Amino acid sequence: MSDHLKHIAIFCVSLWLLSALITTPTEALVTLNSSQHQPAETDLARVDWKVNHLENPGMEEWTSLHDIDEVNTHRTTEQYVWNAQLPSPVIEGLYSKGLQSRAIDPNHPAEASIWRTGGYPDNPINLTLKFNWYVDQIATPIDSDYFRLDMQFGASGEHHLYYYFGCSDSTKTNLSYAYKYFFIDKPIQTWNTFDRNITEDFFNAVGYYPQQYQLFSFDLRTYSSNYSRVFVDDLWLLNNTVLIGGSIGNGDFEGGAGWSQSTNQDPADISQSAVSQEGDWSLNATTTSVGNQSYLSVSWYPDRHISTLNPDIFSFQWRMDKFNGPNEDTFAYVRVSGENESESLSVYYVLAYGDNTNTIAPPENLFINVTGFNTTSQWHSFDRSIWSDIISFYNTDFMIIDEIEINIRADGPTSEVSILFDDMHFVSAAMDDMGYEDQGDVGDEVHTWSTYYNPPPKFTVTDVAHSGAKAANLTVVDSELWSGERRFENRLVNEETDLWLDFFWRINDDSANESNLMYLEVYFDSGESLAYIFANHSAVPTGNGFDEYIILPEANTVDSWINFQRNLFDDFVTAFGTEPDTKITEFYLFAKADSGGRFEVLFDDVYLYNDPAPAISGVQLTTPVANRDVNVTATVEDLSSFTVTLYYRIDNGTWTDVAMVDTGSGFNATIPGQPFDTEVNYYIEAVDEFSQISVTNEIAYLIPSEPTPTDYTPLIVGVIIVVVVIGVVVVYYFVIRPKQSSK
Repeated sequence: MSDHLKHIAIFCVSLWLLSALITTPTEALVTLNSSQHQPAETDLARVDWKVNHLENPGMEEWTSLHDIDEVNTHRTTEQYVWNAQLPSPVIEGLYSKGLQSRAIDPNHPAEASIWRTGGYPDNPINLTLKFNWYVDQIATPIDSDYFRLDMQFGASGEHHLYYYFGCSDSTKTNLSYAYKYFFIDKPIQTWNTFDRNITEDFFNAVGYYPQQYQLFSFDLRTYSSNYSRVFVDDLWLLNNTVLIGGSIGNGDFEGGAGWSQSTNQDPADISQSAVSQEGDWSLNATTTSVGNQSYLSVSWYPDRHISTLNPDIFSFQWRMDKFNGPNEDTFAYVRVSGENESESLSVYYVLAYGDNTNTIAPPENLFINVTGFNTTSQWHSFDRSIWSDIISFYNTDFMIIDEIEINIRADGPTSEVSILFDDMHFVSAAMDDMGYEDQGDVGDEVHTWSTYYNPPPKFTVTDVAHSGAKAANLTVVDSELWSGERRFENRLVNEETDLWLDFFWRINDDSANESNLMYLEVYFDSGESLAYIFANHSAVPTGNGFDEYIILPEANTVDSWINFQRNLFDDFVTAFGTEPDTKITEFYLFAKADSGGRFEVLFDDVYLYNDPAPAISGVQLTTPVANRDVNVTATVEDLSSFTVTLYYRIDNGTWTDVAMVDTGSGFNATIPGQPFDTEVNYYIEAVDEFSQISVTNEIAYLIPSEPTPTDYTPLIVGVIIVVVVIGVVVVYYFVIRPKQSSK
């Protein structure tokens, strides 16, 4: 009996397996992209929390051909003072004093000067001055270039008598109390004599006598690109006795003592160039010497903190077109200088030099000859980390970058250096605070906030943190106040920038006195200012200077870490009713404690960042089956509001778009069912309120072909045979055999 039951069980299992082969497939999810995504405010790899701290980095903004905007510049001008001898004009002895100047452009005039100061009497009576003067040429003598004598007196304030020779200026009048003008018209290119009672000139101009004689100087100033040149000889200054004259004080200019003079210089030029690597312009820096120093500098003052946690990228494009007559005083470099809490730190990126770097700076400094060193006529890309270079030479945990300076000098009879610069970037965190982990020790002042109220420090490092080991503590007590500012470059706020300020704050202690107050003010380049109020216990004061304010919903909350995460574009619209098209110029943080009061607040994880286009991840779809809808789901994240759209097409036809619906656990849309052998292509697009777009790759799936009908006749015959056999066996065992046994 048991053997028969085994046969029956095997038969039933076979029938079950056969039915399983011909059953319709169950619905299953197919994962196409399983990448994970963290929220934007904590995913620092996603958001742009760094910024270029250099103004006008592309060298695109110029006031004029020789005036670059938002950059500090210095350049030498062409000016000479010398002891002239024949065949130059000389009226007495062997020498006269020559002055010559020439400008490259009107905004950078050159001025040659000689002067005498000190040792002259109070109450100068009958002070007379006599000298000979010779104007060889004044390039533009009317309302521009000039040769003048400046007599300076003290008499109830500082007064100047200006005597102009061979030139005039219609803009100068004697209406000013402190400045009086005399114009002396004499022939040029011949010797003329000046002989006047200066004391009486002062009285006639001012109405009383001077109390003190202080200084006189000869100044030859030129705004023109043509030379101006003059000579002075045989000078006598008398006040009853000879003060200067003949050999006394070198009044005849035969000796070398007594006189001070401007430094002899050759011209250097900073100018706009159309030969560029990006944009329309680059900066051309050229120094040219014929024996005097020609020197220029271009400087930025970023005041930024770099460290292992906040490394920088420093990059620029440069091309040296001329490097002629090199010597030990001819060189070009980019210097980065700064400090930590105990020492000055510098690195010199040397582009060219003629002899050795000892003339640039002492040898104990860090010198790096960059790629392209001493090479002319080709562009080079400089791309390094200042921080990496600094820690290779100095033992330090951080560096505050004070200055980045281009410095070029030529000094020799035939020396000339000409270099183009373009696309300069110094990139590090927009907010140096970050997690405060790379700041100083607990109790040290927080770096790179420019403060107006000095020690004792009130904004210091603390070990009471939201995350990590450090945070910042701002404490004011008993009528104290603190304010600090953080400047910004290149942080735009407009309809295309999704800009967020994100940090954690916690009021640790607030005596809640009436005048306890703290706010963070944002200044915009368009002129507006918006304040965020963290704590106030009376009406918001109107005298603080901000235009509008937002009292935070969590204001005055004590002993709780709160996330400040605000979109600055949206808040600007809320505050001012218009969409901004501007940039941030600075943050201004202010805290004040009332008399007898106390206010303490902590900050941590401080970032200013641009949130990018929405992140699309986790795209899935149900298994494609003929004539059944396919469900597509995806995860989309962004700090701003956004829309998500599914695009699909059938057999390379026209694209159809379907809005994807937020289900709370993802976004969902349906592609209608398609017949067998249909190819479907689809992709997902997400667009945030700042028109930033993310698009997935195009994905394709194919509806499988209709299966070939199966011939079940052999199976049916087999089943019938099995059933018959089983029936015969059953009849035999349960009918026939029992009857045979009963006989």
